[in-house]
Amino acid sequence: MIIFLQGADTFRSQRFLQELKNKFIKQIDPNALSLSVLDGQNINLKDLGEKINTGSLFVKKRLVIIKNIFQNKSDQLLSASTNYLKKFTADENNIIIFHDGDLTEKNKTGKVATKKLLAFLKKQPYSQEFPLLNNRQLLVFIQKEAQNYQRKISSTASSLLINLTNNDLWVISSSIKKLAFYVEGETILAKDVKKMVTGINDDNIFALTDALSARDKKLAIELLEQQYAAGLSQEYLMTMLIRQFKILLQIRSALDQKMDLTKIASALKLHPFIIKKGITQARNFNIQILKDYLNQLINLDFLNKTGGTNIKTELALLISRL
Repeated sequence: MIIFLQGADTFRSQRFLQELKNKFIKQIDPNALSLSVLDGQNINLKDLGEKINTGSLFVKKRLVIIKNIFQNKSDQLLSASTNYLKKFTADENNIIIFHDGDLTEKNKTGKVATKKLLAFLKKQPYSQEFPLLNNRQLLVFIQKEAQNYQRKISSTASSLLINLTNNDLWVISSSIKKLAFYVEGETILAKDVKKMVTGINDDNIFALTDALSARDKKLAIELLEQQYAAGLSQEYLMTMLIRQFKILLQIRSALDQKMDLTKIASALKLHPFIIKKGITQARNFNIQILKDYLNQLINLDFLNKTGGTNIKTELALLISRL
């Protein structure tokens, strides 16, 4: 069985992936002996085959999760994978889940091998795309998220939260969790959001990325410690850093195309204030350095979510290598 999860809304796709993983562990493999999570960006066909075919003596079924295979630069892997995977489409004992982000550009401009594998995965019965939510859908999502903590949230508070977080579900979810533990009443109000969600509009993250761009190791370490001291979770911090470097990469690319602030804000659908501050930072980097930073952060986030590293230590090491 092949399951394909992809789309610009990485929060909902990641949450659904976690639900599938938890269900497999609960119903089939409590010790997770037949479960593997692979970094598709660096995998080869031999590794893929070994993980799929090497299971536990005590568990009949096997779950293999492959994340970001379309970031892999090997045309040979992508081309061979299409034919190799065909034999697993009706195999109920081998569950293979591919998880990727927004592949719109890959579908448009990708190489033949990329398009072939993408088309194959999209045709699978369990293929599911997670597009970004519109404003109405975001309001429904926020209401349901609050209900998970036995809370309600006013429409004004919901709208304010959307504006402050630039529609980022990772940040919205983290903020609602924090608000749910903060409010004393049943309903989260706009005043609660104003008090608890200040700084999400990037002042603290901008300060940290400012220090990173200036290669000020001492200040960057201090700001990192301040983030932890403020009680921010590692997941939240990684989400914000990755988001910020994605924005910087987009801005740097737009600057290289000689676009002005207005055009950049329109193209990226971000507030001009964020774009203005981002332009100042983006000018301290070239495209390749931003890609390197972003790839390292994404890899750290992947390792953290699979229990493979300590984010605080790795971030400090990343800063030390500036």
